Amino acid sequence: MALNVGARDVGNRSTAQGPSKQPDKKATGPTPDKPLFQLPQQIRANLDIELPDDDADRSRIIEACELRIEAALTVQKAIEHYGTETLFRYAGPAVRLIYRTQSWQYLWDPNGKPFRGFNPWCRSVGISKGQAYRMVNEEPVADALRSLNPGQLTTKQVDVLAPVLRQHDAARCRRVWEVATKMGGTDHKTLVKARDSLELPITVEQEDEEDGQPGGKRGPVVRFQAGRYDRESVRTAVQADPEFARILARDILDELKQLEGKGPDS
Repeated sequence: MALNVGARDVGNRSTAQGPSKQPDKKATGPTPDKPLFQLPQQIRANLDIELPDDDADRSRIIEACELRIEAALTVQKAIEHYGTETLFRYAGPAVRLIYRTQSWQYLWDPNGKPFRGFNPWCRSVGISKGQAYRMVNEEPVADALRSLNPGQLTTKQVDVLAPVLRQHDAARCRRVWEVATKMGGTDHKTLVKARDSLELPITVEQEDEEDGQPGGKRGPVVRFQAGRYDRESVRTAVQADPEFARILARDILDELKQLEGKGPDS
């Protein structure tokens, strides 16, 4: 039982070759003759493994059933993974084009009103906010890595590198890729190890509001909780927006003075 899932690349250039608003040639429809992934021979064999009769030895029944179930689950995970990557690869250029040209402003939502933002339009065509962020973020990451010829980026690679690019710079983004390559690969886990080995702090980023735009510059997030204090995140936030830090510090001091003025018996 041979299972191939794949597609031929479309005609317009990917972001791995640099962003392009105009396709080099007419886009061609995907064809199934170029495998995107090939199942290992053993998995294919286990999918078709013969199941014993009901009166067979229980150990034989269990072994055969577990092998077939494990193989089927492996295929399911592979299809889900490559389904995600296929969406990212083929829908990404279209989503980025709508985003760059702000064409969503000329479209109407199901209620007959103009879309309030890019994200509502994405939802209307079946693209989630997270997917849209990845698709839009791929372009600046690919631009930063262009001199290193990274090839087609995956969603997981963009997830690691986009925050490095936003919170640091393109040079450090390239450095993470170079270090990961020396470690033996540029997969998600190796990129994370490379980033951590370079001691590049990454602050958790808040998603933009519902109608906001993906890929924009976002400030560091500081969460205040009694009994917990993260000096590094405070330092990062102060450096990012000193004026806001002064206002916050003044308000905290005012609250403390009010508490002290009330006294223990107030």
